[in-house]
Amino acid sequence: MRRWPLAPIAFLLVVQGMAAATTVPTPPAESLPGMQSRARPLSSAVLVAEVVSHGSLRRVLDRGGYAAGSEREYFGRTPVFNHVTEQVLRFDSAAGASSYLRWLRAHAAESLGAPRAVTSVALGQDGFAYRPRGCGCHSETPTYLLAWRRGHDALTVLASGPGATPKTTAAIARRLHRATS
Repeated sequence: MRRWPLAPIAFLLVVQGMAAATTVPTPPAESLPGMQSRARPLSSAVLVAEVVSHGSLRRVLDRGGYAAGSEREYFGRTPVFNHVTEQVLRFDSAAGASSYLRWLRAHAAESLGAPRAVTSVALGQDGFAYRPRGCGCHSETPTYLLAWRRGHDALTVLASGPGATPKTTAAIARRLHRATS
């Protein structure tokens, strides 16, 4: 009989804990007209499985307090883009997000190829733009990776297409930055 008053309190604590689960905004589907899209949550296991340097990324995510992430991938053919991936990754601290961005910058060549240019980005903090060298052939598709930090979030835009430029990719990045604030 004495334990009955504790049941509602325990229930409230469980519900409150579930409500406190980390949620991350998903990039909006309507950001790139004329392209189809699909969204998915990004667990640390998914992120680690998709890179070459599994162990080093796992350590960065664990030490940085990776909490949750989301991704929207756009695909199709437009005059500017044929593929764009936007990610929002949430960490327990700004330092964790910064650590991830340092890792990403150091390992971008593993998936994108050697850099043609790596420059800073005037969006958020700790940002950079990565342009792979490419093949130099007539069918080369321009590709750009932009990554930056906003508070505890690391945001990335990977865009490629016949009309992809630093300016068109930066416009997507600014839109993502505003849409997920």
